[in-house]
Parts: sequence; structure tokens; C-alpha cells
Amino acid sequence: MSGEITPHFFSMNTINFAKLFSISLILIVFAFLINNYLTFGGNWPGALSINNDVNIYSSIQISLYIFAFFFPFFLVYFNKKEIGLITIADFFDNTNSYIVRFAFWAVFIIGIVDAVISLLIIEGFIEHFFGKSWNVKLSNNSFRAPYVHFPLLLIALILGYFFKSINFFWLAFLVVLAEFQIVLLRFVFSYEQTLMSDLVRFWYGSLFLFASYYTLIKDGHVRVDVLYTNFTEKNKALVNLFGSLILGIPLCLTIFLKGMSCKQCVLNQPIMNFETSQSTQGMNIKYLMAGFLIIFALTMLIQFVVYFLRNLEIVKRK
Repeated sequence: MSGEITPHFFSMNTINFAKLFSISLILIVFAFLINNYLTFGGNWPGALSINNDVNIYSSIQISLYIFAFFFPFFLVYFNKKEIGLITIADFFDNTNSYIVRFAFWAVFIIGIVDAVISLLIIEGFIEHFFGKSWNVKLSNNSFRAPYVHFPLLLIALILGYFFKSINFFWLAFLVVLAEFQIVLLRFVFSYEQTLMSDLVRFWYGSLFLFASYYTLIKDGHVRVDVLYTNFTEKNKALVNLFGSLILGIPLCLTIFLKGMSCKQCVLNQPIMNFETSQSTQGMNIKYLMAGFLIIFALTMLIQFVVYFLRNLEIVKRK
């Protein structure tokens, strides 16, 4: 046998199961994220509460999971036109690209707008021109998040759809530019505010977490390469396939389960409470930085599934 995979192992049933697993996994994760927001952000009862209190809200929430579980069966087993592994992989790849484009525009627009608002508050312009009430409102994240940040997120969703050629070079350039203005203002004009460092951290964190999926596509992550280089194409595909299943996908699922399974969990709490920095001269974007980890886990999970499907196709052809 010498470690070779027999043709029987990759029968049509195995391929269909791989398709079913991949589509179901992604849909269930999206159902989890939607339910998480409805439960902890919208005070809905939760999908599990249907055992104790059946109502329209819990029924909708459990229906999301039912759809996520059964819809892939229809696509794989009852669809007249067979969907190939690469077709599914390409669809998820395009979905991932859109999510990252949306995230890029979100951090770009919100970073600039929030920094400007914070600066105007610190220098007293908001209170001078619009009154003390608006100064208090915009200083409080319970107002700034839903009435400033959320509309900007909607704009980012639209921009992400129409602008399809975003390069991470621009985000890296923004980080350098933000750092440069700190140095310039500090040493030339002797002027410095906490919000300047907040903006650098905001863009810097997003750059590394959002670009992780792209690095996986280009096989650019650090790899301890002792044996892999000398493997055949098929054996490399097997390593990538099982690596995605055993290491990559479980890591992303662990981030979701440990960070979002309760209202006080490490990712949910800062987002639901619109957490901000303790400094009164900083930006009000700390809660969004917790969301970076959600985007990271989601895009990496999708990309690991894409990685799994593409490498399965290589093994099947070999």
C-alpha cells in the first residue's frame, strides 16, 4: 500500500460527504453568528430555549440551524446539476474576498471618522459649535456606536461589493502614514493625543488579522519545512487536506465557541457593551477591535474549507 490512497477511498460517496461537510460547516457557523447577535444583542431567547419556551423568536433561531443543516443535502444529493469541488471552493473564496473587502472599508472609514470626531471633542469644537448635549452624546459610545459606526458599516458593505480590487498595500500604507503623523506632530509641533496611537493600533491590528486568509491562499504562513518540500504533489495535498481538518478548522471553531458562547465571553462582552478605552482622549473603537478576531476566525475558517476542497480535488485527480 505504501501510504497511497486507493481509488475506493475517494468514491463518489466520499466526495459528496466532503461537499456536504464543507457547505454545512460554513452555513452552521453563519447561523451561529446570527443567533449570537440576536440572543445577546437583540435579547432574543436563543435557539436552545425552544425546549422550555416555544415562541416565534426561538422558532426563527432554531430554523436557521435547521436550514444550515438540511439545505446542503438538497444541493449535494437532489440538485439536478452536479456541483464540483472547485465550484464550491470558488464560491466560498469569493465570499471570503467580499468579507475582507467590507472589513477593509469599515476600518478605513470608521478609523478616519472616529478619529476626527474624537479630535473635535478634545479640542472643544463640538461643544462650541453644536452645544454641550451633542458633545456628551458623541463622547458616549452608546450613542456613537449605533448612530455613527453602524451607518458607516452599511456604507462599507456597499463599497465592498462594488470595489473588488482592494490591495492590502493600502492598509499597510495607512499604518505607515498614521505613524508618520504621530512622529511629525510630536517632534515638530510638540502635539500629541492618545487617539493618534489608537488609530495606529486600529489599522495595524486589522492589517494582520484580515490579511491572514490571503497569506494562507499564497501559502505564505510560517511552515517548519523538513519533509514537505520533497513530497509529491499528491502527498502535499494530503498534508494540507488533513492539516485543515485536524488543525485549522478546529482552531477557528475554538475561537467562536470560547469567545462567543456566552454574553460575558471574551469576544461578546466588549462588543455588546460597546467597550471603549479608559482614556478620555482616545478613540471609541475598542469594541470593534474585538470584532477583528471574529473576522479573522471566520475568514480563516472559510479559507481552510477552500483549502480542504482544492486539495481534495488534487488528490482525486491523482
